[in-house]
Amino acid sequence: MRDLRLGPDSVRYMIAANGGKVARPFNLRWLLPAVCGDDARMWWAVWALSWPTAAAGMVWWALAADLTVWQGLAAAVLVLALAGVWAPHVCRPVGVDLPAMALTIVAVAALQEGWWPLALVLVIVAATIKETSPVWAALWAWNPILLVGLVVPAIIAVVNRPAMDEVTDKAMGGVLRRVHDHPIRSAWEHHAGKWRDPRMVTQWGACLAGFYMPTWRVVVPTAVAYAQLVVATDTYRLVHTAAGPVLAFYAVQVIPEPWLLLAAAASCVWWLTPETQ
Repeated sequence: MRDLRLGPDSVRYMIAANGGKVARPFNLRWLLPAVCGDDARMWWAVWALSWPTAAAGMVWWALAADLTVWQGLAAAVLVLALAGVWAPHVCRPVGVDLPAMALTIVAVAALQEGWWPLALVLVIVAATIKETSPVWAALWAWNPILLVGLVVPAIIAVVNRPAMDEVTDKAMGGVLRRVHDHPIRSAWEHHAGKWRDPRMVTQWGACLAGFYMPTWRVVVPTAVAYAQLVVATDTYRLVHTAAGPVLAFYAVQVIPEPWLLLAAAASCVWWLTPETQ
């Protein structure tokens, strides 16, 4: 890991990988640190495999919902082109957002196919990577059965108690300790003046088509995704991995099929300098 420039979140995963205690919610995300340890090759392998896994999951989800293969492929591109999915370089490859999103997409696809036992297994595994995965799975699938996965972080919270790690306590001149101790206040201070940033719109690309005549199945996941910003200082990395898949799934049903290629290509271009944090 010496050759990698890791951000605070990634360093905390390294602490956990070496058996150390970390602050909440990082203590709940035990699977990847346990499996990958501090081996950069393992983390890069998980990161690399997450892309085709997410893409295959979007195509499967589309086909299971009786969409065309072209709609499925376009949905995959729309999701994976989001800047927040790409994430900041300090989160690559040591991060949990992309792997958790990829596995959650496959869980939703399995449920759409009617393979609910597989869906439950996948969402439980996803919950060990990132504790909020069952919430997004249930919202994307619009089915509360996937909330069963929340049992996992509830158990981990008891077994693997959080502790104030050195990064949270001292890094960045005490900023992270303040974020930990005062999440709402620090979140509002961090997001001040950013709500009307044009990237709030442009960085969604063709996923914006999902808002055309939206239903509750689009509005609720998006609202919950943005609700995270009340207690979190990150923005795009959170909202894109939380609402991106469901918006892409419905966007490709609105965009005429002859325009899907153009929409996918336009989404792959960041019209303004992207912010991935």
